[in-house]
Amino acid sequence: MNSTELRNTIAETCEIFDSQYAKLVKPINQLLIDVGASISEETANKIIENLKLYHSGDKYITDCHFDESENFLKDGIELIQKGDLANGALQIYGAGLNFASYAMKVYGQKNVNPYKNFEENFGLIMNSLKK
Repeated sequence: MNSTELRNTIAETCEIFDSQYAKLVKPINQLLIDVGASISEETANKIIENLKLYHSGDKYITDCHFDESENFLKDGIELIQKGDLANGALQIYGAGLNFASYAMKVYGQKNVNPYKNFEENFGLIMNSLKK
C-alpha cells in the first residue's frame, strides 16, 4: 500500500475504534494526508494496532505514544539517510511529539525515567546522522 492508502486505513480505523486515542490520532493523520506526508507500512500497522488495543482496554495511551515515537524516530532517520529530508523531518517531529505526550502522561504513574529514553534517542539520532 502507498502512504495515502495507509493513512486512509488509519482514518477508517479511528472511526471504527473511536476512543480518546483515536480523537488524538485522527486530526493529525488528516493533516499529514493533506500535506502528502509519507508513512511506512510498519508504522501504519503499529498505529492501527494501537487504536484497536487502546479501544479494547488492552493498552495504555502512554504505551501507544511511546511505541509510535520509537517507530517515527526510526522512520525519520531512515528517510533522512535516503535523502528525503522533508518526510524525515516530519517523522522526527512526530517522534518528538509522541515522546513528549508519553513523558507528560507517564510522569507520576509509572516508575519510568524518560531521561534514559532521551539519552538513547538523542544518541541514536547523532550516531545515525553524523557525517
